[in-house]
Amino acid sequence: MVKKMITVLLAILLLLPAASLAGEAVVDDCALFTEEEIARMEELIKEIRDTYQMDAAILTSREVPKNASYSSMERTQDFADTYYEEHGYGMEPDDSGVLYLIDMRNRVQCISTSGTMIDYITDHRREALLDAAGEGLSRSRYGKAAIAFLEKLEVFLRQGIEEGAFRYDEITGKRLSGLYNKLTTPEMLLGAACGAGVMLLIVLLVSAKYKLKRETYHFDKETKSFVTLTKDEQTFTHQSVSHRTVSSSSGGGGSRSGGGHSSGRGSSVHYSSSGRSHGGGGRHF
Repeated sequence: MVKKMITVLLAILLLLPAASLAGEAVVDDCALFTEEEIARMEELIKEIRDTYQMDAAILTSREVPKNASYSSMERTQDFADTYYEEHGYGMEPDDSGVLYLIDMRNRVQCISTSGTMIDYITDHRREALLDAAGEGLSRSRYGKAAIAFLEKLEVFLRQGIEEGAFRYDEITGKRLSGLYNKLTTPEMLLGAACGAGVMLLIVLLVSAKYKLKRETYHFDKETKSFVTLTKDEQTFTHQSVSHRTVSSSSGGGGSRSGGGHSSGRGSSVHYSSSGRSHGGGGRHF
């Protein structure tokens, strides 16, 4: 009987969609949201999970350790990153998703991204998300802030990864990935037309070749097959070599601004206490 029950439970788990196995969508430990606001957040998160196969979650907490100083948000960021990892968030093989944290102890709003979501949320998109939520936070309308964050996030997901997006290390500024280039509609149409043209040319050439075989054509190897050999001698006399010093430049590395944030398409990457890479950032409210 017990074995049968276990088998049934395993079958049910296998049939559940990936989104339902992810972490809890809204965790309001500070009791800042109304039931209606939570319902709206869960609706938006379900749409994101189902449509884009990436996770999203909202968290409020007073358990974040006190940051070392007002300007430092390191402990808030690490709390968000660690919470994301330890509570089963993320979808697809690279655990793609985002956690939005309202840290009531340090009065900081913080974003933690993982996997492919890092590429979607570039630095300037991150700032736009914080702006969207910031208005509600400034008025202590925390539910409105979280909903505004999710609505803006869905806009960016719908737009896709930006042309020229890349990742860079927020400490060293070193670029960690190449530029992301996506095909535009005219480029795809041009590519399809060129492919069709090449295919048609190949078909015509092959057809002409086979038509030739059906005719009474004879190649006269006696008169048309010959080889002419020539001898070419060159003598190497001397060589002249000049040397000059070329200064090297670090280009994308060395400083944070040199890495990519000035281009507006970079996604800064940092590492949690477990060593996993995350994107994101925070701001006081």
